Amino acid sequence: MDDERQTDAGLETIALGRLSEERRRLHHRAATLSSASRGRPVPEPDDSVRTCYERDGHRILHAKPFRRLRNKTQVFFSPENDHIATRMDHSLYVATISRTICRALGLNDDLAFAIALGHDLGHPPFGHSGERVLDQFLTRRTSGEADLRGFVHEAQSLRVVDLLASSGGAISKGLNLTYEVRDGIRCHCGESTDREVRPRDRLDSRDPATFTGRGTLPITIEGCVVRLADRIAYLGRDYEDAQVALSGLLPPLPEVVTERLGQDNRQVINSLAVDVIRMNQRRPEVIGFSPAIHEAMIALRSFNYSNIYENERMDDYRGKIEAILKRIFEVSLDHLERRPVDRWGVSEPGFPLHLGALARFVAGAGYDTPPPPARVVVDFISLMTDGYAFKIFESISIPQAIV
Repeated sequence: MDDERQTDAGLETIALGRLSEERRRLHHRAATLSSASRGRPVPEPDDSVRTCYERDGHRILHAKPFRRLRNKTQVFFSPENDHIATRMDHSLYVATISRTICRALGLNDDLAFAIALGHDLGHPPFGHSGERVLDQFLTRRTSGEADLRGFVHEAQSLRVVDLLASSGGAISKGLNLTYEVRDGIRCHCGESTDREVRPRDRLDSRDPATFTGRGTLPITIEGCVVRLADRIAYLGRDYEDAQVALSGLLPPLPEVVTERLGQDNRQVINSLAVDVIRMNQRRPEVIGFSPAIHEAMIALRSFNYSNIYENERMDDYRGKIEAILKRIFEVSLDHLERRPVDRWGVSEPGFPLHLGALARFVAGAGYDTPPPPARVVVDFISLMTDGYAFKIFESISIPQAIV
């Protein structure tokens, strides 16, 4: 017993030491201390050696939806090319860029790291092509329910950590993350073009799960860092990947980009990250870019949209992806609509692969009350990797041998 008490006292000393060390290094006046967290949806005892934000980052890192990101498309579907970025690569780039900026400014890099790791967990297979298709499916079936108002991957990422992922143990559903990490995931919107952002009012106590659209800003300045780091991470890297995937089809980068940001991804990331750090040192209440760097960033973004994302070679790809996901959606939706709700999660003998997979998904999801069938099917598809979506499509479309 004495040994156990000594061990407990030693762990308590470690925990207090970690919090003390955090207070010393987080010298930015707007930094978010873990001791000031609003806590988790389901209260838990503090960890003996990690802060709450470190713990959140580790939960995300070990969750199955994060592991699946290694086989989800970022922009270019290319399973044979190990050097084309995947959704996991992108998430790690955002996490490391966010951590670098936060450490330089004295912000909570553990909080930013956790937000960044989780920010794209809800991204469906096949990149933004998959996102557009799922949005169309839900929008066409809007009937007033909050669950059927289109598909936004930020909201789906929060849905994953709150409901669809599991950390096991005493937590019955979701990862039970802190408010600040959940909020940062929901509000990251890397598609925005704002030159600068600042955290919303700290007195705002709304649950991030109630937010609609993409306009709500994070409640922490670390969340604002992730919001900008998302852009920093993908602009140069998407161009770098396009040089391989669209070899010979890209025009030269605009002069404003090469002069102010650089000619390759390494230079682009450095130019943008350093600019964010310098700007915050001048104006600590906001996270943003200088006017000249922001102009160059917008020019690079426009270049990418015109020459990469909207390239005509992508049209055929998008058409095929839409056909695959549409087939999976329609067959799965029809199956659920034909079955009693209490049988959705039950796999019957003789079920083909796709129906057995759907039943297992429903049984493992953290639904208290099953949502509308279309919402269930979109949840099901959103967690698939590219390869698994192909496998499910094959199960639906290719007849199985009878003998």
